[in-house]
Amino acid sequence: MNSRSLVVLPDPAADYLRAVGAGELPADLPAGHAVTVLGPELAAKSFQRPMFVPEREIAAFYADFEVLLDVVGRLPDLLAGGSLAAFGALTDAPAAIRPMLVDTDLPRLVRYGRADLMHDGTGFKVIELGLSTAVGGVRRAPLGAAILADPRFSHFAERHGLRHLDSVTGLVDLLDAAAPEHYTGTPGDLREVLMVEATGALAEWAAAWQPLAERIETRPFRTRLAEIADLSKPDGPIADGVAGVSAILRLFSLEELAAEPDPMVAWRRLHPSADSTMPPVVTVPAHDVFNSKSCLALVQLPAVQDALTEAERAALRRILTQTTRIDAPYDLTGLIRDRSDSILKPTTLARGEGTVAGWTVDDTTWREALTTAARDGRYIVQRRVVPRVEPGCGEQGSTVRDWHAVWGLHYGPAGLTGLTSRLVGEPSTVIRGTTERGVLLAPVFLSSGAHSSSDDRHGTATAER
Repeated sequence: MNSRSLVVLPDPAADYLRAVGAGELPADLPAGHAVTVLGPELAAKSFQRPMFVPEREIAAFYADFEVLLDVVGRLPDLLAGGSLAAFGALTDAPAAIRPMLVDTDLPRLVRYGRADLMHDGTGFKVIELGLSTAVGGVRRAPLGAAILADPRFSHFAERHGLRHLDSVTGLVDLLDAAAPEHYTGTPGDLREVLMVEATGALAEWAAAWQPLAERIETRPFRTRLAEIADLSKPDGPIADGVAGVSAILRLFSLEELAAEPDPMVAWRRLHPSADSTMPPVVTVPAHDVFNSKSCLALVQLPAVQDALTEAERAALRRILTQTTRIDAPYDLTGLIRDRSDSILKPTTLARGEGTVAGWTVDDTTWREALTTAARDGRYIVQRRVVPRVEPGCGEQGSTVRDWHAVWGLHYGPAGLTGLTSRLVGEPSTVIRGTTERGVLLAPVFLSSGAHSSSDDRHGTATAER
């Protein structure tokens, strides 16, 4: 009977820093490629090394995450009798939108977005679901591919069994699935995707969405930017330039739709009747009821937990931190006491707007923030997740220091499609958007964790089989 050694490798992050220190890898490997792939501005915000996630760990996490998505999709039936209007009230749909929910069918949950995760040392925890087409992060995906293709990195990559996922795959899958029967072009033609912003928003946001358009166009699509007002003529029929479009990609939130000059007209444009010739919208604005942070609190309600199997409850316990929706009748005593372990978040805003981290403010400020939030009734309080330490170089590249990460998990209809990471050096900092001062960004590789070999000087342990 033949046997061979199973080489258990050191942690890729520690091994990467060791290899840089020993001169086996160039210290400027990520930054050098970032300048070429992303340009100098984004390169300046690049972390000094890639990040690594074990394949087995992320696969186990994603199995639990799929349970979470399934439960969120069942919430309207479990808590609101299948009514979109009732569920919209539970998830804080804007007041201007709620009358439209009454006559709109409840959409099915579409598994696409970018969830925010933190790793507390025992496993990944879900901080936000990010169930939306209006998410970024795909622009940086080519950086990981460029690093992986560098011959100087090939031995390290092979040693750790590294691979990289391209997050644009999930978006392309979504566009493909939107309505293949709608496409009437000839084989080989590029399908057109109309990327739609809120009325008046392109003056500010056109440049920000251009990188996403360029990534979509690496596949058999062409793109064009438009605004909600461009979708139909003043008398109602769809605009001439919309008729040949394969799909509409929505780049705005439900709150932005509510701020339209005429929200009802905008709503009808994007939730057309069954006989309409409007191209399919990926996803319709009504789908945002699933993207509310309230959903992370709703899945933990006793009424929902009682309807789940023990396996489902166990999956949610593994990946969720305690999340509570607060309103005026809620007793704030415990939350006030637990200031240093709690973070207050609006249920429907993005990019950290309105967030108050209890551990960064004094008792008086925290109490006032909770009181105001409970009166407003559109907030949740989450138990703080303290991220594990991530080793990395200091600002000058000469010393090793501790960093702290938020992970972006990209997912689509077929499952996990990519991972990103943003890091800060101050452990008490709330890591918000990528443009925030002091936040660095890193590509993420999946690692196999071990490989078979008869002789590898970098192995730390072997087992015969």
